Amino acid sequence: MNSFFRKVEGFLINLLVIILIILISTQFLMKNEVAYQRIKELEVTARSWLNQERVVEVTQPLPTEAAYLTVDLLQDLSLPQVWLLKNGERVANFRQGVVRIKVKEGDLISLDTSYYSQALWFEITALSANINTWAPGKQFRSYREEKVLGVVRFYGQV
Repeated sequence: MNSFFRKVEGFLINLLVIILIILISTQFLMKNEVAYQRIKELEVTARSWLNQERVVEVTQPLPTEAAYLTVDLLQDLSLPQVWLLKNGERVANFRQGVVRIKVKEGDLISLDTSYYSQALWFEITALSANINTWAPGKQFRSYREEKVLGVVRFYGQV
């Protein structure tokens, strides 16, 4: 009976050591920007692969003036110094953590995080059905830069 408890004890100690090594390795990977970017790419690829069955049907595009875009700051922060830019002009900041703006065909959308010293993640959480440029769930990372998200394009437009 005593040898059974020694085997269980040895197994549990080995298991704890393995878990500790995995946790430390994960922490090192998250500190490395290149490895972190690759992990995020794998996550986005896995999400898109899992969501392939989703079918989006656009029956009738919304009018140009009714188009909107919602961008969410993924960190739980209030950042009035981080701006969403439309055609190079500041239109909204992330004081509330979420920004919703009206957009038109051809608008250039970008993020200005040059006044914040940490890397930030943003996600497009909602947008008009007639916008072709992005899809809900699209994520962007920005680190002390003006990050261009893209130009607004509508379905049916060339």
